[in-house]
Amino acid sequence: MANEPEPLLNLRSFVLLLFAALVGCATGVLTNLAGGNQPQSVIAGGAAAGAALIWAHNLLS
Repeated sequence: MANEPEPLLNLRSFVLLLFAALVGCATGVLTNLAGGNQPQSVIAGGAAAGAALIWAHNLLS
């Protein structure tokens, strides 16, 4: 079909963001289970997600 809308994200962007979200969530949960409080867990998860996104982007480039 000629009038199909373009996807919001291409497959590569989706995979990178999904990977970063999974790493961030896992890090946050493990930080909380290890005895960290909730703000520490959120900060650790966000930092891990950012690092995972940059790492995966460099890996796939």
